[in-house]
Amino acid sequence: MTIRSKEDWRKAGTFEKELSKDCAALRFSEIEPMRFRAYYKGEVLGVAFGHGLNLHDPGKKADRKKIYLFRNGDSTNCTVQSMDNKDPRVNPAGNQAATPAAGGFKKY
Repeated sequence: MTIRSKEDWRKAGTFEKELSKDCAALRFSEIEPMRFRAYYKGEVLGVAFGHGLNLHDPGKKADRKKIYLFRNGDSTNCTVQSMDNKDPRVNPAGNQAATPAAGGFKKY
């Protein structure tokens, strides 16, 4: 999975102050750094998902409907941004009629 944008990474989502502190203390981080990437104006950030994919979260602080972006994720200068996951299988709050996966499987 790759995210590409021409905007600045600071506008990519919401800055997560407490999760950034946890990241710096290795309590909230990527399992495999840079397994998934996001590119913002030449800056490369690591990506993990709130539902657990590539996310080390022993304190269970993640929101499963979020995508987390890690800048300097392998250092004490780590910052975490969060953004909504638009995948209807994870976040069915969108238009369920237009997304059959959001409602699960139909029995015939």
